[in-house]
Amino acid sequence: MKKFHQRHQGYAKTPWGIVLLEYQNKTIYRFEFTSQAKVKIDANCQAVSDALIAKPKTFDLLPEGTEFQRSVWAALQKIPLGTVRSYLDVAKMIGKPESVRAVANAIGANPICVFIPCHRVIKSDGTLGGFSSGIALKKRLLLEEGVNPPSEGPSRG
Repeated sequence: MKKFHQRHQGYAKTPWGIVLLEYQNKTIYRFEFTSQAKVKIDANCQAVSDALIAKPKTFDLLPEGTEFQRSVWAALQKIPLGTVRSYLDVAKMIGKPESVRAVANAIGANPICVFIPCHRVIKSDGTLGGFSSGIALKKRLLLEEGVNPPSEGPSRG
């Protein structure tokens, strides 16, 4: 008889903030930052989060979304560490250069932050654009990768 393994969900502390983690064995479904200040850290989730951060290649990432969203998230995983691409670049990567807005929406819905590197995507004008977990974290993640983050928007001089 095959043993059923259920998904686990809980909170964990990371170097970047508290995340809601959802996983089953070595498969990650969600790694999303939360703004909730008072959450109970789950010991099992903490252990999985620590292992994911230490050795991310030993885990499978399986975000749940539409076929279009999954194609965008797969493209994000091809953006090399320490580089940035524009929303238009990502739209071209998936063969849909006319779908920049839809690509931006899919990027904003990414349920596995950091490891599906949505923080590496900026606007075509060279400014930061948005980030579901806040611009300060986007800047920090880029700095940790050796990227000098662009400005948040056009200068108002």
